[in-house]
Amino acid sequence: MKKSLLLVVGMMFAVAGFSSSKYTIDDNQVENLMEQSVQVNFTLSQEQVDGILGTTSIQAEPNAWVAFALSWVIGWTGIHRVYLGGKGSLILIYIVTCGGIFGIVPLIDWIVLLVGAIKGDISQFVGNDKFFMWGN
Repeated sequence: MKKSLLLVVGMMFAVAGFSSSKYTIDDNQVENLMEQSVQVNFTLSQEQVDGILGTTSIQAEPNAWVAFALSWVIGWTGIHRVYLGGKGSLILIYIVTCGGIFGIVPLIDWIVLLVGAIKGDISQFVGNDKFFMWGN
């Protein structure tokens, strides 16, 4: 009984509150406002957006020692290759080939990256999408 009474009272308040219209919309005023409006279009270049946001779009050169460490720790996944700018599909290829032909490819990658890190030049491996990054 109490629930029914509360339901009826609640419905009365809802109808009373929503039935009285405090605001009216004049369609003519809305149409006049829309006719007087001006559409503004503008575009920004990437440099302007960077200037506004305070960001830059400079791509840093991958660190040889980071690539070497990735190759040492999780080389069988091929993540070091993606870090160097290779395609993400290299990870799949490394995993499908059982860690890069049972770990042989990551081992050679590790040696090549160690030599490159010592020399300070791994530019020939950056952005290389070949499975064997050290080959021609």
